[in-house]
Amino acid sequence: MKRLRLSAQISILVASMIVLTLGVALLLFNYQLRANLEEAQGERVMGLAAVLADREDVRVALSARPIVHDASSPLRQEIERLRERLGVDFITVMDLDHLRLTHPDPDEVGRYFRGGDEDPALAGESYVSRSEGTLGVSIRGFSPVMNDNGTVIGAVSTGVTLTRVGLLLAERRQSLLLGIVLLMLVGAASAWCLARYIKRILLGFEPHQISQWVRERQAMLASLHEGVLAINGAGEITLVNPAACQLLNPLGADDGSGIPASTLKELFDSAMPTLDRRLTLNGRALIVNRVPIRGERGAGGSVVTLRDRSEVNRLAEELTGVSRYAQALRASTHEFKNRLHVILGLVQLRDLGRLERYLRELDDTLIAPAAARIAGVRDPVLAGFLLAKGSEARERRVAFEIELESEIPAPEDSEILHLLVSIIGNLVENAFEAVAGRESPQVSLTLGVDGGALSLHVSDNGGGMNEDQRQRAIEQGVSSKGEGRGYGLAMVKTHIESLGGALALYSTLERGTLVEVTVPYGMVVTQVTDGVT
Repeated sequence: MKRLRLSAQISILVASMIVLTLGVALLLFNYQLRANLEEAQGERVMGLAAVLADREDVRVALSARPIVHDASSPLRQEIERLRERLGVDFITVMDLDHLRLTHPDPDEVGRYFRGGDEDPALAGESYVSRSEGTLGVSIRGFSPVMNDNGTVIGAVSTGVTLTRVGLLLAERRQSLLLGIVLLMLVGAASAWCLARYIKRILLGFEPHQISQWVRERQAMLASLHEGVLAINGAGEITLVNPAACQLLNPLGADDGSGIPASTLKELFDSAMPTLDRRLTLNGRALIVNRVPIRGERGAGGSVVTLRDRSEVNRLAEELTGVSRYAQALRASTHEFKNRLHVILGLVQLRDLGRLERYLRELDDTLIAPAAARIAGVRDPVLAGFLLAKGSEARERRVAFEIELESEIPAPEDSEILHLLVSIIGNLVENAFEAVAGRESPQVSLTLGVDGGALSLHVSDNGGGMNEDQRQRAIEQGVSSKGEGRGYGLAMVKTHIESLGGALALYSTLERGTLVEVTVPYGMVVTQVTDGVT
């Protein structure tokens, strides 16, 4: 079933409420109008009855003996003319015996008054009554007729039927209905305008769409690893996801109520957009992006996204490690293809003697020495990586020495292996770049494990650094190699510190650089039983 649009729902609801309200008001007004009209008619007919009771011809007719009850009497003719001019339904003059002297219907003259409400008037009272007579239910005014001595000699009753009251009510109701219809039209127009206004505020979207988007937004914010924080124009937090709470106040509430005011001031201290701003808040290094929200009346708040710099650095480390792997593999592949081409050429020439000597030379000068250099490295991944770096060094025409001070057991945690490869890759790559263009480029890598700690030294005979360059070399973004460089050593230092290790950097101009790294190293314990490992 197709849903009604929001504008239609609002219009129908408001119009229905207006119609219902005006309908109830019409009933109440109609009831009050009828009551007021009947009250006014009652006062009018009672006043008319009092005036007629004071007429001389009425007193003379009731004082005569015998009293004449004749439909053609002059009194009845005069009373009827007055009735028509006054706009009432009947004027009845009665004697003490309740017999009529006048009545609109000639046949009713001389008959008893009907209604049963005339006794108080014959007793000397003036009042208004409602009762049913020969003309139907009517509102009646009674007044006694007295002679010169003050004795009651009869009564006069003047009345209007409810039918006449209804006609008067209908005449006055027309103007009321016209006003009601006008109000309904105004209400319908107002409902339409209200619907359009709400629609504009909601940017033209329907409520079910907005509710679906809110649920999707909540799920999306909860799944984000980046912190998202929003405030309105009054500086109140309107949106915060769990990641933001964890980054800014790990022990606070999920709604962000525990985030310190100083932290919020630091995040929202500017009305200008901010991209990749580096901040340290509550001991966390963060990357902050801030975008102001522009409302209909200017600035309406801001949205801030937060990223943990350590996470960014970890991703960069992973990418750097992959890059190092790829570069080393490309060098190994290139070298292998060169050797393979030589072998293929000798086979095609059928120079088996030369081929045999070439293979022995490869084994004596390349394969055996390289294998010997890494013989103490027990982890195949690390060993393969070191061999690949050796191939890369040969491609770059760099003398690369690997020295093992002790056997390097496989680490018990594969994450340590990954980080170690990244650290060695960054340091060796920096050393290769440092000796580029030197007359006799040399790089050495020394590895050793002692007392649960792994130490590695990377040295080169490059151009070196002065004291100022050495002190700033580990800062992120600082490099002498141009823009977009200077991140490797900073990431190496960050990761070494996260492992609880230490890094030392020594350098002398025109003599080279030495980097010393020490990190805790958990090893896989290998048991030997009866000569079987």
